[in-house]
Amino acid sequence: MMRMPSPDSIDLLSPFLVPPSDARHRLFHGRGKTLPGWEGLTLDRFPPVLVATLFDDYPPATLAALEQRLGEALPGLGCDTLVFQHRHRRPAVTEVRRGALPETAWAEEAGLRYRLDFQRGQNLGFFADMAPGRAWLRERAEGKRVLNLFSFTCAFSVAALAGGAHSVVNIDLSRPALALGRENQNANGFADARVHYLPHNVFRSWKKLHALGRYDLIVADPPSAQKGSFLVERDYPKVLARLSKLLAPEAELLLCLNAPWLPADWLREQAAERLPGATFEGRLPGAAGFDEAAEPALKALAYRYRRPAP
Repeated sequence: MMRMPSPDSIDLLSPFLVPPSDARHRLFHGRGKTLPGWEGLTLDRFPPVLVATLFDDYPPATLAALEQRLGEALPGLGCDTLVFQHRHRRPAVTEVRRGALPETAWAEEAGLRYRLDFQRGQNLGFFADMAPGRAWLRERAEGKRVLNLFSFTCAFSVAALAGGAHSVVNIDLSRPALALGRENQNANGFADARVHYLPHNVFRSWKKLHALGRYDLIVADPPSAQKGSFLVERDYPKVLARLSKLLAPEAELLLCLNAPWLPADWLREQAAERLPGATFEGRLPGAAGFDEAAEPALKALAYRYRRPAP
C-alpha cells in the first residue's frame, strides 16, 4: 500500500515551488516516484493558473495543508488562481480553490498557444510531456504532408504548421477535441492553412486517409485504452500494419506509447514486425519537469521510412 503523506511533509514540495529557469509547465511530477509519499500529485503552471492534479484520495488535513502551501506560492509563480483536479474520482472533479479562472486560459510553448479547457474532464486539452515531440515535428515539417493520428486537440498539427507544413490531416473520434484543435490553429495565425479535421474512427477511415494523400510525416499517439475503440496491445499493431499504404516512398514517423506497463522495446518489436522499411532513429528525451525513477510512462520513438523494393 502506498504511504500517504502527512501535513508535516508539505515542506518537501518547497524546492519545486519556484519559477522555473526554463519554459517547463510541470513543476512537480510525483507520478515519476522520485519523492516517496507524493506519488499521487502533479503540479503544472499555466500562468495565471497553477493546477494540482490529485491521483490519490488524500486525507482532509493533508489537502488543507497542501492548499495553504500552494496558495502562499502563487504570487512567486506568477499565478493568482489555484485549481485542484481530483483524478481519483469518477468522473474527475475540477475545483477552483483560490482566485478565479480567466475567461480563456492558454498553455504557451515555443511561441505557440494551446487552449486549455477546465470543463472537459480529466484532460485539459494539452499534454506538456509531449513538448519534445512537438519540437521534433516542427523541425521537420517544412513543405511536408503530415498525418496526425489520434490527434486529440491537434497540438501536433499546430507545431507542424509553425514548421511550414504543406498540409495536415487530423483524425480523432472526439468532435469537441477537434473543435478545440481548430481554435488552436486559428489562435496561432494559421486560419488559412491546408488542414483537415476528421471526426472518425481510424480503423474505419483508411480509404479516406489514403485519398487525402501519401504522407511525408506521420505521428501516431494513441490512447492506451479508450473504451469501445482502442486497446493498445490489441490495436496498435493493427495501426502499424496499415501505415505503409499511407506513407510516401521516403518519410519519417513518430510512434508514441503512453502505457506504463509496456516498455519501449514492445513498440520497437511491433514496428519491426509490422512496418517493413522503417528504421529506428532514436528515442526522444523526456520533457523538462517529468523526472522518472524508472522507465518513463511516455515513450516517443523516431523512425525513418524507405519503401522496400517490390
